[in-house]
Amino acid sequence: MRVSDTAIAIVLALLAGLSYATAAVLQQRVAAQQAPELSLSPRLILALFRRPLWLLGGVFDLAAYGCEAGALAAGSVVIVGPLLVSGLLFALPLATVGQHVRVTRREMVPAVFVTAGLAVYVAVSQPRGTSSHATTLGWLLAGGVVALVAGAAVVIGRRAATAPNERALLYGVATGTIYGLTAILTKATVDLFGDGVLDAFTHWQPYVLVGASIIGMVLNQSAFQAGHVAASLPAIAVVNPVLASTFGVLLFHEHFDASGPVAWIATVLAIIAMTAGTVRLARSPLVAHAHSESESIASK
Repeated sequence: MRVSDTAIAIVLALLAGLSYATAAVLQQRVAAQQAPELSLSPRLILALFRRPLWLLGGVFDLAAYGCEAGALAAGSVVIVGPLLVSGLLFALPLATVGQHVRVTRREMVPAVFVTAGLAVYVAVSQPRGTSSHATTLGWLLAGGVVALVAGAAVVIGRRAATAPNERALLYGVATGTIYGLTAILTKATVDLFGDGVLDAFTHWQPYVLVGASIIGMVLNQSAFQAGHVAASLPAIAVVNPVLASTFGVLLFHEHFDASGPVAWIATVLAIIAMTAGTVRLARSPLVAHAHSESESIASK
């Protein structure tokens, strides 16, 4: 893969992270107001479609997906997936818009961890591979894992004794799992478009992608509805790229070109820094504050 392709993939992935963060902040403020009985139902999406602020979030969501698809067309899943974690870094300042709060050291320290982790990961690990060819058995196993993990998270989350924020976290895990699958389906679909748009629709990947995306949307909004964005967003932001990268390695034979023990240790530490910083940012009072102000903002 050429260096220019890598640069394009990185820029588009970061733009996708920014757009996804904007969409999450806007949509969660509206979803949190919806009736509990709409959870995990397509009726929740119908109700949200009536809210202008949520639709604005949907515009950012579509823009983010377009950037993600472009990034996947230029680069590999193991490059694009982890860079989407940057969405939480962007969500932090976005959560302060319209609020009488400011960013403090409690947020800046993990922000530095996430930023440094992203830089080290891309510079040292040098992920490679652009093929999206996978065996039928591989796809079936990936689908089975996703169905098992997402299904278990939803079942546990629906228990009456589950606290709202715990439910939001579990629904976030389910959402991130589905989105991990849609990431590799997107990679496969955009590669098929390279052989002709019409020819691409003679394959099953685009249709499964649409179905999985709809399920992911319902789960995503149910997670936003269930509790603070601080409870659901980190699960979505971390599970999605981790699972997508795992699938990229196992299904598409993507790999890391880190050479030597020092490079591998640096890569592992970078991933740990990204994950730890992401979780810390998601627990920030600034992010949680967005939920407490959701009703007044969304009603405007």
